[in-house]
Amino acid sequence: MKLFFTVSFFFLIVSCKIYQPIEFEGIDDYSFSSENGCNPMCISLEFYNPNFYNVAVKSAKIKASLSEDDLGFLDLKDYYILKKKQNSVIELSLNTESKSIQPILSGFLNFFIGKEVKLSVDGVIKAKAMGLSKNIQIERSFKIKY
Repeated sequence: MKLFFTVSFFFLIVSCKIYQPIEFEGIDDYSFSSENGCNPMCISLEFYNPNFYNVAVKSAKIKASLSEDDLGFLDLKDYYILKKKQNSVIELSLNTESKSIQPILSGFLNFFIGKEVKLSVDGVIKAKAMGLSKNIQIERSFKIKY
């Protein structure tokens, strides 16, 4: 029994030491195409996994805003694995609520008539590696134009 606890404790210490944080590279792409299931919008986020093992993405709690108007929360479109020592892209779709329809319409109208609009994402992605959950903080904004 002592051996089990010793081995478990050693594994826990080693796994904490060898984990390097996942790096959020930025917003890779965005789409307003309903053909791709983007009703009304999809965002692709890019990450770099510096570890020598794959990391599974478990959940996302990311809020999106368009020109300071809250759009809603982004949901994972699929199950994702961040490959070891590689860049990976995660696609998220906007989950809109009825109260946020007006800001969405005004933001998209400004986008489609050619005005510059600021897209912001802020939140946390939960990932799991070697039995331990890790949070990846997301906070980025950039200007988009049609």
